[in-house]
Amino acid sequence: MQRMANVRRTGNRSCALVALLLLKLPTAASAQLAAQETLLDHLAGDWVMTGTIEGDEVVHDVDADWVLAGHYLRFHEFSRERDERGDRAYEATVFIGRDAGRDRFVCLWLDVTGGEGLASGVLGYATPVADTIPFVFDLGEYAIHNTFVYQRAEDTWEWTIVNVRGEERSEFAHVTLERRFDAVPGNWSTEQREILDAVARLSATTAPGGGGADDYAAMLTEDFSRWTIGTDTFDRKETWVEGIRGWFDDGWRVSDRQADVLEITVEGSTAFSRRIVSETYGGPDGEISPPARAALAEVWRRDGEGWRLQRVTVHPIQE
Repeated sequence: MQRMANVRRTGNRSCALVALLLLKLPTAASAQLAAQETLLDHLAGDWVMTGTIEGDEVVHDVDADWVLAGHYLRFHEFSRERDERGDRAYEATVFIGRDAGRDRFVCLWLDVTGGEGLASGVLGYATPVADTIPFVFDLGEYAIHNTFVYQRAEDTWEWTIVNVRGEERSEFAHVTLERRFDAVPGNWSTEQREILDAVARLSATTAPGGGGADDYAAMLTEDFSRWTIGTDTFDRKETWVEGIRGWFDDGWRVSDRQADVLEITVEGSTAFSRRIVSETYGGPDGEISPPARAALAEVWRRDGEGWRLQRVTVHPIQE
């Protein structure tokens, strides 16, 4: 997400510079980071990042984990949008470690904007204050204030980036990191996790606080269809969404949902998922339905705005 002045990398010199930058982080204190209850431990995990960057609404994904024997927290941010070549519109890999001698964190930022993180002196430093990590990248003519604030009650992070030039301050980004509530055990690839997140966003539309039929419809392709095994009819997008709208407007919500993801296969711009889902529904008068359980086989299509559900086959499971 960060933007810095463009600096070209040149062969072995760049490799050597990366090594020198990383070696600046002392290993004595860092070796125990993974086992310590530090503020950075709360940043580890899988996140969905939403908010504004340069005034544009964005949804990015973030994976953060301890690497190199727990010496560094690796922070991988990537956009869901893709450019005309099919590459991600933005991607960054960030390393955060502890400068034990000065009781502060140090950050190396590498992204697709052109190798700026390899520029001499372009390291960010932060002295934690309570639940705030205020990194400052001093670029000479201006500075980038990159601040993370942990919200303990919600287990979320607020993240702002402000460019400072003299007395002038301009906000570049303001986003929130929320844990991926669809995260499941397993070594899912980045693209498989995109499908998991699409499933979670679709599910959230009919949960308490969800956006309802319009948000639900936005997650479907125009040629969407739904078939329940044992019936002889297909629900197309318009009729299915209108059914959701009436159900939602009557005050019904999915009160509980449990899912077991069996398989996710991604082939280019098409993906296939198989899940076992159990749901209960809460009505307008507080009534709760008996659990409904079904096996789902789904087809997803990726367009310029992300993954959308194109086909779903539902096989009800009788308890």
